[in-house]
Amino acid sequence: MWFKRKKNIDLFNHPLVSQMDERITGLIKVDLITSDQEIIKRLSDEEIKQSGINSESILSVFEKFNEDLIKFICYSYHQEKNYHKNKNQSTEETSETLGLSKGFSITYAIYYHFLINNKTGLSKYLSKRKIPQFDKFSKRLELYFSQSKGVSLSDSYIQYAGGYNKEDVNSNDITKALEDIKKMDEEHGAFWISILNEEDEEMVVEVNKDLNLSLIFGEEEFQYQSKNFEETKSILELHINKEFDKIKSITKN
Repeated sequence: MWFKRKKNIDLFNHPLVSQMDERITGLIKVDLITSDQEIIKRLSDEEIKQSGINSESILSVFEKFNEDLIKFICYSYHQEKNYHKNKNQSTEETSETLGLSKGFSITYAIYYHFLINNKTGLSKYLSKRKIPQFDKFSKRLELYFSQSKGVSLSDSYIQYAGGYNKEDVNSNDITKALEDIKKMDEEHGAFWISILNEEDEEMVVEVNKDLNLSLIFGEEEFQYQSKNFEETKSILELHINKEFDKIKSITKN
C-alpha cells in the first residue's frame, strides 16, 4: 500500500501569510520590511521548527481564525507598544521605527495556536526562543488573546441615538447622518462619530437635532453651537480626517 507524503508548506511565501502581513501593516500603519528575505525566512523557519507545530497546522490558523487572528495581532502590537512605552524602554529599534518584517504574522499564528491548544506549551516555547521574561510575556499574550475578541478593526464608527451604527466612517456617512437627523424626533435626534487618535484615545463629536455639538477629545470636554448644517459637515469632515486641532480652533473661539 502506498501512502502519499504530505507536501511541505512554504509558509513564508504563502499567499495567505502575505495577505495577512500587508493587511495588518496597513491597519496599524507601519512599513512592511521585505529586504534580506533569505535571512528573515531562515529565522522564520527556525521559529516554526522550535514550536514543534507543523506548517499545515499553522496555516490552518490563518484559514480558520482569519479575522480573530488579525484582531489578536493588532491588539497585541498596540498593547506591547504601550507596555514598553510605560516601562520607559528605548524605542530606537522597535517596530514603530523600523516596521515589521515579512512573515511576522507567522510568529503570531504560532502564539495563537498555542493559546488555543496548549497554553503551557506557549511559555515553554518562549523560553526555548530565549524571549526576555518569557513567563510574563506569555501571561500578557493570554490576556491579549482574551481581550482582542471584543475589539473592532476600525478606528472610527458612527452611532445614532436610535440604534443605527456603522464602522469606517466616510464623507457619505456624514451627509446621510445630517439628512437623517432632520427627520428624527426629539428623543432620538442625535448621532455621534468616534475616532481613535494616534495614542488610541477616543475622540468624539456628538451632534443633536439643534446642531449643538458635544466634543469629547480625550480628557477634554466642551460644547459648540454650530451655525448651520454646512459648518457642522465641515467640522465632521475634519473629525474623520483626524484634524482635531483645527476643530478646536473653530469651536473654542
